[in-house]
Amino acid sequence: MNPANPGPRMAADPLTRQLADAQQQRIRQTELALVLSERMVAENLALSSRIRSARQRVVKSEGLLTKIDPTALNQFAQ
Repeated sequence: MNPANPGPRMAADPLTRQLADAQQQRIRQTELALVLSERMVAENLALSSRIRSARQRVVKSEGLLTKIDPTALNQFAQ
C-alpha cells in the first residue's frame, strides 16, 4: 500500500468506527431497557403480592362479619 494514497481501507476506518460506536450505543440502550424491565417486573410482583394479601384479609373479614351479624353482608350488596 502506498502511504501517499491510503486507498479504500483507510477511508473505511472512520465508517467502521462509526458503525462500532452505533452498535455499542444500541447495546447500552438495550441493557438499560433490560434493567428497567426487570425493575418493573419486580414492582409488579410486589404489587400483586400486596393485592393477594389484601384479598385474603377481605375474605377473612367477611367471614368474621357474618359470624357477628349474618345480615351485615346483605347491607353492602344493596
